[in-house]
Amino acid sequence: MHFGFSAAFIFSLIAIANSACPPRVGDGIQAGNELAKFATDAVDAFFPYREGWEAAYDTAFSSDLKASFNTTAYTFETFKALYGAIYVSLIRTYQGTFDHGFLTVVGVPNANDIGGFVTMTGWEGGYVGGSGGRFVNTTDAAYAVIAQTEDCGRKIVEFRETSNLGSYN
Repeated sequence: MHFGFSAAFIFSLIAIANSACPPRVGDGIQAGNELAKFATDAVDAFFPYREGWEAAYDTAFSSDLKASFNTTAYTFETFKALYGAIYVSLIRTYQGTFDHGFLTVVGVPNANDIGGFVTMTGWEGGYVGGSGGRFVNTTDAAYAVIAQTEDCGRKIVEFRETSNLGSYN
């Protein structure tokens, strides 16, 4: 009985915390667009090719993140370490010419809060060795699960990324 009471109490607290947040936008398309904008803004900020990506990473991702890059699974800390290594590689390889962009972004909102999931495809590349080098333009895709936080914000709790960039360097 004690467990049942504890579980009910915890779920009640979560419901109370979520009820304190304003409801998501009623229009599902607009809510999906807002979710997609959150995801693209977050990716633009934490994509590891410009200074300051680490702070944006810490802001965007939940500390209990479940992530993967191609076939390897990561935690919050190990994914951040991977991004640190990618940052060094992109700076060294592309010497300031690396960039990325989005081709498609689809946001699917949750019914009861501002979370949901987003699927993104995009491109990435630059000139190997800097301007005048060989141009590389590859594809990238990501799937993100976004949760509403207790303070009514958003955090990425799951992030699955695939890229063929390493095949071309």
